[in-house]
Amino acid sequence: MSKVFLFVEVNVKPGQFDEFVSKLKSHIAVIRTEAGCEFIDIYRDTQKPDVVNVWEIWSDRPSWDAHMVNENSKAWQAIGPNYVFGETITVMDAL
Repeated sequence: MSKVFLFVEVNVKPGQFDEFVSKLKSHIAVIRTEAGCEFIDIYRDTQKPDVVNVWEIWSDRPSWDAHMVNENSKAWQAIGPNYVFGETITVMDAL
C-alpha cells in the first residue's frame, strides 16, 4: 500500500489564532501516537496571518481512514468549528 500525504489549510477566525493553535497542538500530540502516523506538524502561513497549515504523512490509507473516525478525531470535529471558517484537505501521491 502507498503512503498518504496530506496538506491541510485551515482558515482561523480573527482573534482565535493563539487559542486554536494551543488546542491544535494538544490534538496533534495525540495523533502522533496513532498507528500509521509517520509525521504531522503545523505551520503558520507567512503571507496569511490567520491561516494554519498542517502537513501529514500516513503509512497507508486504512491508517488515515481509522484516524478520521476515532474518538480523538470525533472530539476535535466538535471543537474545530468554534475556531475556524473551514479547511481544505489536499491528498497527494508521491511521484
